[in-house]
Amino acid sequence: MKKLLFNISCLLASLIIFSIVATAQNSKVAKEPARDYYLIQIYHCSTAKQVELIDMYLKNTFLPFLHNNDIKKVGVFAPLDNDTATDKRLYVWVPFKNIQKLDKLDQKIEALDPMANDAIIHLENADSSLPYTRIEKIITKAFKFQPQYVTTSNLTKSNSRIYEYRSYESATENLHLRKVHMFNEGGEVTLFESLNFNAIFYSKVIAGSRMPNLIYMTSFNNMEDRNAHWKSFGEAPLWKKISVAPEYKNSVNRNETVLMSARDYADF
Repeated sequence: MKKLLFNISCLLASLIIFSIVATAQNSKVAKEPARDYYLIQIYHCSTAKQVELIDMYLKNTFLPFLHNNDIKKVGVFAPLDNDTATDKRLYVWVPFKNIQKLDKLDQKIEALDPMANDAIIHLENADSSLPYTRIEKIITKAFKFQPQYVTTSNLTKSNSRIYEYRSYESATENLHLRKVHMFNEGGEVTLFESLNFNAIFYSKVIAGSRMPNLIYMTSFNNMEDRNAHWKSFGEAPLWKKISVAPEYKNSVNRNETVLMSARDYADF
């Protein structure tokens, strides 16, 4: 009997300890704000006619569909060199409060009857030529140091506004997480904020054609303003410190920078 009581006491003590630890962990999770998820949908086109068709589709069909499904802020961007590029692109950026909302949207699209030629999924040229070369989709999750996207900025309203889309690929998952750490705990996000880079979002890629990877977007009044900001960034003491820190060495092996303008029919 004594042995049984001892075993029961040990079990109860273990349960109490487990409960305390679980409560502490849940409390920690509860304090962390929910992080956005972003869908980046890139239309790759080979002709100006295809770009025009996609613009019309996005303006008249796809964005109203998103707005009707409680997605109020959608960005559509085009590279500044689109006119002369062989691969002409349109970037559609769609934010979600959680992954379930992204899945809900996907379910709504999947439920459409492909035989009924619904405008959301039925896109083609009048002459039956291909409407685009391909669509690339990337799903990302916001960084914990900027868990939600930001649309307010210090910028003036102007057609000269520049949006800078950056994609940083790493050779391994470990190096990728080191680069993410550099942005968060390392202070890079804080530095961008202090220098008024007007970042819309920072995120790590959780599904895409190029991984491991992180993607973020900043914005500027014009090209001169953009160049001045990056000059200040390069001269900042914090950047000089973390850029040579051994723990962040070789954390990026491919940097893609795309300078873009926003389509005026979108929400940016």
